[in-house]
Amino acid sequence: MIRGMPNHTQLRALAAARPASRLALGLAALALTLPLAACDTGVDPRSPSSPSPTESTETAPPSEEASEPDPTGKWTSPEKGDPFLEFAEDGSLEGSDGCNAIITSWKVEGDEIVIDSFMSTQKACAGVDTWLSKASTAAIEGDVMKVKDSNGEVIGGLEKEDK
Repeated sequence: MIRGMPNHTQLRALAAARPASRLALGLAALALTLPLAACDTGVDPRSPSSPSPTESTETAPPSEEASEPDPTGKWTSPEKGDPFLEFAEDGSLEGSDGCNAIITSWKVEGDEIVIDSFMSTQKACAGVDTWLSKASTAAIEGDVMKVKDSNGEVIGGLEKEDK
């Protein structure tokens, strides 16, 4: 306490000092955050012509469009009954689920091979898994064709036959 001053005068002096100290703290905080904000943008504040983060040359330009899968040829499985699908260039598809014949057509949509619905014989073949009769789409990964059902679930795989 300062001697000779009433208490209420000291409180007024402290109250007057608070806004000034708050202003000083606010300016100090602003001065510290502005350089950090400039760092976050990826823009050099000394060079207004530097590219924005979305124009950055660090990212590679988009590559050529991914090539569409080419299923043409025969795809086989060593399972009992020798299931296979043979994709012709004209869009026709023939094959066997190891027991029943498959005759339909196909097309490429994006990175997926769409197999049109088909009817096949319903012979019962002992010990043969006729999973291929549920084929709806397929995707090629290397020399393996992953065959999917109408729910998009992988039901089996076929390997490209060497010609």
